[in-house]
Amino acid sequence: MKNRYIGMVLILLLGGIVSPMGSGVAQASHLGAVGEDPQEGKRPLYVYPGNYREEISRLKEKFKSAFGYELMDLDDGWRPEEVERLHNAFSRLPENFYRIEGLKGFYRGAQLRVENKGSDTSGIPAATFPRFTSIYRKAHQSYQVILADEPLRIEFYNALFYESEEDFENIVHHEMAHVFDLSHGFLTFQNEWLELSHFHILHLPALDGKADSDFLYTLISDPDVLNYGPVSLRHLPTYSRENPQEDFANSVAAYIHYPYFQYTHPKRYQFIKDRVFGTKEYFQKREEDYAFLMVKDFKEALAKQDWTQVIRLAREQSRVLDISVEKKMVEALRHAVDQKISGEADLKLAIASCYLIHPKALDLRKELLVGRRIQPAKVLRESRCRRMGGQVFEGDQAKWPLTHLQFYREKGRAKVQFLDPVALTAYARGFETRYQWKLSITSPRSKVISQGESVGSMEPNGAFQIDLEKTAQGRYILPEGRVLILEVNALRTHPQKTKPLESPWTPIRFVVQPGYEYLGPSQASFRVLYPSSWISMQ
Repeated sequence: MKNRYIGMVLILLLGGIVSPMGSGVAQASHLGAVGEDPQEGKRPLYVYPGNYREEISRLKEKFKSAFGYELMDLDDGWRPEEVERLHNAFSRLPENFYRIEGLKGFYRGAQLRVENKGSDTSGIPAATFPRFTSIYRKAHQSYQVILADEPLRIEFYNALFYESEEDFENIVHHEMAHVFDLSHGFLTFQNEWLELSHFHILHLPALDGKADSDFLYTLISDPDVLNYGPVSLRHLPTYSRENPQEDFANSVAAYIHYPYFQYTHPKRYQFIKDRVFGTKEYFQKREEDYAFLMVKDFKEALAKQDWTQVIRLAREQSRVLDISVEKKMVEALRHAVDQKISGEADLKLAIASCYLIHPKALDLRKELLVGRRIQPAKVLRESRCRRMGGQVFEGDQAKWPLTHLQFYREKGRAKVQFLDPVALTAYARGFETRYQWKLSITSPRSKVISQGESVGSMEPNGAFQIDLEKTAQGRYILPEGRVLILEVNALRTHPQKTKPLESPWTPIRFVVQPGYEYLGPSQASFRVLYPSSWISMQ
């Protein structure tokens, strides 16, 4: 059995994903994959002066008394202010997040330790364990979720304690959502969550798989669904599409932190309210719909010249893909800019526009720059503006590979599905994206046997699906029973630039099995197999 999965095993961390595809570099999701601000990557060495052992012991005991969890040291130790920050974050959670059976406590480490020594894990703030694998057992006709035999825990790393208070709490609540999910029988593998979140079962045949072989499976998002769970600003917009566990954890964090979540994702909100938070709510309910409320609140903040609120609302909108709402918000920003209120107002309005992906938002910033009403250095102090800037996009982001590449057949049609983590930034900067693919056979010698191209969506959401036969250029061939390599990349062109921007090719290796059913049923029963030490949790 083990040999059948060589090169294919997908190991899931509840706090992130480690995947063998793509670059082969292990990355936990809290790193935001390649989405972190490159100017924030190098952090100063953290040194806490003095000997505070007695104070640390007192604060640890206080934390355990309040919430029921021990704080333990790994290759780094807890510091007094870190325990206090964690205490404050936990105080916002309802009591059913305290004293969860089987959760011993939280570990303080320097950084995530992975087997791949070439992996850079220095920017990962936290991870939840244990790992799990997803296998379909043919003999039992059972979708199994098998947890590794290791304790339920969260590890917190150095990077977490350099985060702002808002992001710090968001990360802690995100990780506790993973713990809640796992300790309650995996809500994210229940049909109710999968149905409302639009994740589907995809079977992954082994390269040497036989008709009666067990096989791995995964759960993939639906490219036709516009919005998945809203993500924090430190993450890529495709983060919640990676798997149901991240979608759930992001939604739990959104329930606590994002006031418009109840309007933008009403089904997720209701599920989490009923199954996770009970009667506890964090924001009052207003009767109007999201589009009306956001535009109304945004215009009121502009009228009051409350620039902090203007930026906050633009940040909230950045979590939702709704171009019609953004168009109205950009028009409101335009009206405010035309009033020439002050230099401070121009700067704040430019910063607010950085959170909107509507192309007119970029035009607004350009006009302010050309008119010398704002200074580029001041605008670029805002991390979001740096990430949306031309230098970062063209010099770095455009070179990011596509991720979560999957091949499958649906009703006889060969398809490939993937995530493009910077599709929205490309759209915001006026680039058109085309996806190129090529199919190679590996034996007796490697050669390209089919290739094609597909134009990306006019208003992208970061997830794409390509019909290989429909988009093939020239001869199309897809041999069965042979080891194939499919590669996909992104080619981005701009009407004012002569040279296109091209991402590296992302490859996957697979065998087309005759008669194999790639897509699982819309309703399935998942059996969670806990290790023997967790018997009481089953």
